[in-house]
Amino acid sequence: MMSETPAQAGRREPLPETRPVPSTELVRRDDFSVFYRTEKKRLIAFLIYAGARVWEADDLAHEVLSQLLPDRWKTLEYPRAYMRKSAIRAYLRQNERTREIPTDELPDLPGGIDPVTCVELSEQTNAIIDAIQQLPPTQRTVMAFVMSDSDTAEIAEALNMAPGAVNTNICRARARLKTTLGLMKGDNNA
Repeated sequence: MMSETPAQAGRREPLPETRPVPSTELVRRDDFSVFYRTEKKRLIAFLIYAGARVWEADDLAHEVLSQLLPDRWKTLEYPRAYMRKSAIRAYLRQNERTREIPTDELPDLPGGIDPVTCVELSEQTNAIIDAIQQLPPTQRTVMAFVMSDSDTAEIAEALNMAPGAVNTNICRARARLKTTLGLMKGDNNA
């Protein structure tokens, strides 16, 4: 079921360490497999910030990207924005139902590699994810978009909110995160 490395007990899948890619940046239209591999990692990170568990994020990312199969994704002007919008809607719909937790052991990756040994996050990354998870749902969702380098207009359109409401939620979420993470004015990390 999982194509990316699953989470170890109490740990989360590593979030991609890649340069920010604006969702409005045009993408090459001739190689869906490259788009899939690159964007799936970013989409998983986005969904984790939104509150999904790693296995949920992986499943939803695959589902959303499968809907963009080569024929459809070529027709979209901004496939990254469409992908995140579809992913957050699928996650919120899924969240309305009972959440399932897998109980079976996780399969090895191709080549016999145990996926549990592949996962490690820094303390700082874990702290940030945990802090985002504590935000109210709307703020958490808005911050997931912010962490994915979405602009206010894109967030407003995706969540059917006024841009002013998006900015208010961003400000409130950042204030809560600073408090939760212990970041104060004058602190170099703030």
